[in-house]
This record gives sequence, structure tokens and C-alpha cells, in this order.
Amino acid sequence: MTDYYKLLSFGDVIELSIGVNPDKLLDEIDGFEWSQYNPRKANNRLGLSITSSDGSFNKIDLDSLYEYNLENGTRYRETAFKTRTDVYDASEEIQKVIDVFGEHVCRSHLINMKTNGSFPPHRDWRRIDIQETFRVLVPLQFCNPNDMYFMYEDKPLHFNHGKAYFINTNKNHSVFSFSDNAIFVVINVEVNADSLDIILDNMSAK
Repeated sequence: MTDYYKLLSFGDVIELSIGVNPDKLLDEIDGFEWSQYNPRKANNRLGLSITSSDGSFNKIDLDSLYEYNLENGTRYRETAFKTRTDVYDASEEIQKVIDVFGEHVCRSHLINMKTNGSFPPHRDWRRIDIQETFRVLVPLQFCNPNDMYFMYEDKPLHFNHGKAYFINTNKNHSVFSFSDNAIFVVINVEVNADSLDIILDNMSAK
């Protein structure tokens, strides 16, 4: 945990030198069936699994883990979803960014925000004794104002599409889409000395 806090001394939003070709990536995954993201809520968001619990599209990883566990008596955590799906196998561009983090990658997926799709204000982690995972975001298309607003505390973020970003999502953030097909990749990475070094080694600004 202390090492994670040290990483934040470099910033809460860090552009990385890791990147993808968005158009090529979207072509590579064309034909896969998207599923409702967090199907318990009418939120106009779709998801496509890059990893899952067993490599299948069982959709557990696209649900609210808290609500799924409560309803099914399970104890899934982000780290339970480490097996690559066919989406990973089909896309060389996805492999380029996922493979940088290797065995440290856990629950990861693409999200497609439709018009009026949103993530209300929230924090992804609310403990101070341990930090299990961190988030890397790769915006692909329509992820900037006025198409989509990724609000980080009180400011909208502006992305270079195709670039990967470390984002400290412990801070309050929300997402609102005003266009169809605002698509980005969300990668959850286990916190450990190796994965933190990967972020430091791949910062765009050295």
C-alpha cells in the first residue's frame, strides 16, 4: 500500500507510452456480441470481456461484483477474472496493452457507452489498509467532450485516443456519454512491486 501511495506522487492521472491503434482494434473485435454492463441497472452501457473467470463470456465480470456476490453467495473479487477470452485472442492491439502487465492483469473489458449512458459519481476503492488493484484506461473513440465527459473530481479529462492512462480511481469520478459508441478499454491490474514498476517504466513523461 505504501508503494501505491508513492506512485501517486507522480500524479493521479498518468499518460503512459503504451498505446494501440483504435481503428485496428475495433476492426479486430467486430462481430463479437456485446452484453449489458451491470444488467441490474438501466444504464445504456455495454461491455465486452477481455478476461473472465474461466475464459468464457459468462458475464459475471460485467456485473456488479458486490451485488452478484450478495445474490449468489459467492466471493468474487477483481483478481478472480484473469483468464483471457476470445476477444483477447482475436485482437493483436488488445494483446499489445494487456501483455505489458502480463500475469498481473485481472478483470478487464471494453465498455461501449451509448447516448445517455453514465457511471454516476463513485469511487472504485474505499479502504486505506490495502490497495488490491489499480485501473488503466485506454480510450478508443468519442471519449472526449462533447461526445463523452469523464469527470475526475470537478474537471473533465481530455484523452489522446489510443493511449493508455493510469488513473487513481479512488478519487471521485463519473462518466456521461452524449454520443453512441464512446468506447474505451478498462484494465484492472494487481498492485504489487512489479506492476507499479511497469507504470513507472512506461510513463510518457520521464
